[in-house]
Amino acid sequence: MSRPTIREVAKHADVSTQTVSRVLNNSPLVAPQTRERVRAAMKTLGYEPNQVAQSLVTRKTRTLGYLVYDITNPFYGQLVRGIEDAAFSQGYDLFGGNSDSYYEKDILYMRAFRRKCVDGILTTVSNPSHEMLDMWKHVSCPVVFLDKFFDSENFSYVTVNNREASKALINYLLDLGHRHIGIVMPAEPTSVAVHERIEGFREALSDRGVPFDPSLTSVCHRQTEEGGYLATYELFKRTSLQTALFCFNDVIAIGAMRAILEMGLKIPNDVSLVGFDDIPIASMLRVPLTTVAQPIRLMGKAAVDLITERIKASPSLPHRHTVLDTKLVVRESAAPPRKHEKL
Repeated sequence: MSRPTIREVAKHADVSTQTVSRVLNNSPLVAPQTRERVRAAMKTLGYEPNQVAQSLVTRKTRTLGYLVYDITNPFYGQLVRGIEDAAFSQGYDLFGGNSDSYYEKDILYMRAFRRKCVDGILTTVSNPSHEMLDMWKHVSCPVVFLDKFFDSENFSYVTVNNREASKALINYLLDLGHRHIGIVMPAEPTSVAVHERIEGFREALSDRGVPFDPSLTSVCHRQTEEGGYLATYELFKRTSLQTALFCFNDVIAIGAMRAILEMGLKIPNDVSLVGFDDIPIASMLRVPLTTVAQPIRLMGKAAVDLITERIKASPSLPHRHTVLDTKLVVRESAAPPRKHEKL
């Protein structure tokens, strides 16, 4: 079956081809009744506009680029789903993939975005150099950072109040009676969001008069289950003082849980464990995980709203920052320490 043409749509709707073109380009010069008649004709004939031809006129491809750290992490899978739902509802296609926090892959995707002439880019780049940030700053289309952000003056971003969320989580452990709280964190905490989680952790301890003990800190070189597993083993090899462990995300916490159980310890009897994100599997683990719930899909939608606002208005529009609320989700992985510590 041949593809319907704009002339056939015009004939079916009893209008000129110029009127159909104006409807396709959302021109305000078309009367509402005429617009509806043209759209009805398109639906009846199964007409799909030629985006290549449209882009030559509008200089827009109706395509967004996205770049996430690792889509196998359920957090990023949920984030992309939120982006996809919002983008498609606004008539945008998506093109993108994983950076794996590798500079070389960032460069390759930047070149691909340029070739595809995307209208805007949504990115969760986690460990950029100053050169990389400068490159993002000079991209020819709008850019919005998601989850982790770096330069609030030169970029729009969507995140959560990481400091307050982290404080709430640590205060919960302190309320249970824990005073020796370990932390598993990224090896290179370069983003503002990661720094805020560390600050929230330390502020919660300080506010309650509990000294920060650097010996209870362990770093994972990859923010993955394996990274959490190895970092937790390394920490418990050095010390057994910790009665609770705060992991920087749920995937790291899953690796930590595996390591703790393999060492013959029980959760939460011997060690309480908490995460951050509330990915779908967090409630289905062998020991359901206490964590901070981020509105992950909503973050994706908010990012699309920011990027399309800049696309439709002007790249020179002042940068906007959307900070969403979190929620503490209490499950079975945290309990009072076996020997209740005192201040």
